[in-house]
Amino acid sequence: MIRSPLGLRIETDSDVRDRIRRAAEAGAKGVLLDAIGDLSPDRLSETGRRELRRALGSVELKLIALNLPTRRPFDSPDRLDERLGRAERAFRLAYELGTNLVLIRPGEIPDETEPSAPRRAALETAVRDLERRADKHGITLAIDTDIDNPARLCSLLAKFDSPVLAASVDPGELLRGGHDPVRATRDLGKRLAHAHASDSAGSNRPAKLANPRGFGFAPGVVDWEELLGALEEIGYRGFLTVRPDPDDDPIARFQAYSRLFQAF
Repeated sequence: MIRSPLGLRIETDSDVRDRIRRAAEAGAKGVLLDAIGDLSPDRLSETGRRELRRALGSVELKLIALNLPTRRPFDSPDRLDERLGRAERAFRLAYELGTNLVLIRPGEIPDETEPSAPRRAALETAVRDLERRADKHGITLAIDTDIDNPARLCSLLAKFDSPVLAASVDPGELLRGGHDPVRATRDLGKRLAHAHASDSAGSNRPAKLANPRGFGFAPGVVDWEELLGALEEIGYRGFLTVRPDPDDDPIARFQAYSRLFQAF
């Protein structure tokens, strides 16, 4: 039995209100929005924020989280203060829109050994700053898994051991990097604050590495029975957010996952 409500990540490059309405009509219980374009914290006015909350409330959709894309990693000093300031403005925006969860991909998480140690130290300094800013606004900051080894994310979160910092698991990205999302989910455990419903089998960036689940699973195919079981084991009760690829029809992808999960 699926205990997690199903949500949808929607693009913010067109009429967001129409996409919100269509997501609700398809059966989504929540949406994830990107803090870019017209929804950038520097562009969305106070009036726009009120209207967006009203649009969500009118169809009884929850704002699952705000996603904050960044062009540069947080271990790079180049214009770092700008990125930290933009992140803090996104934290405030998330709170005002009615969610306490922000997702971020800070870039590759270096290991703690030479020659990566200086980059790791720089990233940890930036994450500590992000943690402080998120805490000030009542936000949980969830670091999204990428193609990198999820063990590095586990070690980063363990080093901070902060209730403000958490993880978000993206099965499709993990498989693209040759990592097992089931094991990553179990290893992240109680630190998991969000989970995507994604794969990389039919995407425009398909996984090329062998599936870590072994024989019977093609590259990029998620073992959903095991992954849902792992989420149940760790007591996860948050959303499963369908993450369509850019070329996908988001409603069709959501409906496909909805039918898939009915089998469980």
